[in-house]
Amino acid sequence: MAVIVYPMVALFAQGFLNIIGSMNKRNRGRENNFLKIIIGIGYMVFSIWFLRFLFSFPNVTSQIILNLIALPIGIVGISGIIKGLIIDIYSLKFRIINIIIGGFSLFICITTIISQMILLREYFILHLINLSIALVLNILGRAGLYLSEFGLSMFRWRNFKIFFYIISDYLLQIDNDGNLILDKIE
Repeated sequence: MAVIVYPMVALFAQGFLNIIGSMNKRNRGRENNFLKIIIGIGYMVFSIWFLRFLFSFPNVTSQIILNLIALPIGIVGISGIIKGLIIDIYSLKFRIINIIIGGFSLFICITTIISQMILLREYFILHLINLSIALVLNILGRAGLYLSEFGLSMFRWRNFKIFFYIISDYLLQIDNDGNLILDKIE
């Protein structure tokens, strides 16, 4: 089931990115923007329809859905711990924060997966909120980690936007004057 769910979620995200990318200031005025928006909407509608069809079967419980959401967050938590321990380019403060957030995410993931064995009742909304908080903390931890490499604070919105450039295939360089230069990786 996970083999089907993850690509459909990625297809939804790709549709969203197509729509956002075609509305970007740099891409305005191009003739294929309308086509990208239509394709993005098509991706999103198809993935939602397919996932709704998949989860309408009676043997798919809310615990299975939670496990499918928790597993990638657990993997992200493990990678946060490993990045904090191994990569020494980043500042020590953000490496420690990343290890703590990765451990917290891994803990939330494990408690979500084993909750069906411990708890008698299902706490679907509570687990969904916990997983959402873990995901947001992971994003903030990664932002702090990547921005600390350039000596930038993540508490300024401009710097936080640079984090999104870093994770979306832009090469960030610093020139001789100390200015940041964005190059698209092709």
